Amino acid sequence: MNINELMKSIFLLVFCIFLSRFVMPPSYTPIIAMAIFMPFISNNKTLQLFLPVSILFMTDLLLGFYGFTMLFVYGSMILIGLLARTINDGSLGSLFKSSVTSVILWHLIVNFGVYVNGLGTKSLAQTYALAIPFDFRLLLSTLVFSLIFYLGLELSKRANNVKASD
Repeated sequence: MNINELMKSIFLLVFCIFLSRFVMPPSYTPIIAMAIFMPFISNNKTLQLFLPVSILFMTDLLLGFYGFTMLFVYGSMILIGLLARTINDGSLGSLFKSSVTSVILWHLIVNFGVYVNGLGTKSLAQTYALAIPFDFRLLLSTLVFSLIFYLGLELSKRANNVKASD
């Protein structure tokens, strides 16, 4: 990994932790957008999967662990990272597709984990239905942050091109 990839990844890490813990309301988080965006800023496949999962782990250290459901949360984040590698071609359109697909994947996997753990719902359909408002906010935040990350990368590329031409 070169220093440029490392600096972008560290900045993204700090930015996501700060926003998700101190600024954003519940279920409005940049974590899925970050997992989707990692292939845009790094060719390091280990980093692409490790960074989003490590952010989840660090926030869980601060907020507390929540049992067996965590396996579904971490597993879905890894699957989202793998999906991002295959769908993303560097375009805004592929980023949008990854965002929508990833939140649907998250919704299905994590809420199945909630249901399996018997956290108060009578059926899987009820669990999925009750999660829709939360996961809708997650979809909005994923789309917004994916766009912010994409625009930031494009501005960075343009700034580098201007510097190179000077």
